[in-house]
Amino acid sequence: LAIAAGDQKVALKADKAGIGASGTAVIVDKGGDQKEVTITAKGLKPNSVYTVWLVNMKPKMDMAGLGGGDYSFKSDDKGNASFSATIGSADLAKWQLVEVAYHPSGDPKNMKEMENAALIGKLKK
Repeated sequence: LAIAAGDQKVALKADKAGIGASGTAVIVDKGGDQKEVTITAKGLKPNSVYTVWLVNMKPKMDMAGLGGGDYSFKSDDKGNASFSATIGSADLAKWQLVEVAYHPSGDPKNMKEMENAALIGKLKK
């Protein structure tokens, strides 16, 4: 995967619910002040539901789903998955982290499961 000038590649590291998992988030310029964020992950729990979030820890904890719908994707039977969404450049610039949360119930709308971070990566400013 070629990374053009102005594009970023963010390493996603395993968190508590993602032991053994890894991934990358590639952020590319789509023009018209839009960025496309593509997440590729491996080592996730097979056939499981995950959601993608933009997170700030400081000055206060805040988060928003990335993309539309319920921000979710499902891993395949080998624990591999990819997810893609478009976001405004200015909107993306407000966030510090990208986080992939695991939903053991299979329900991406179950907000109690949001603390199950599987993968997390730091966005560059």
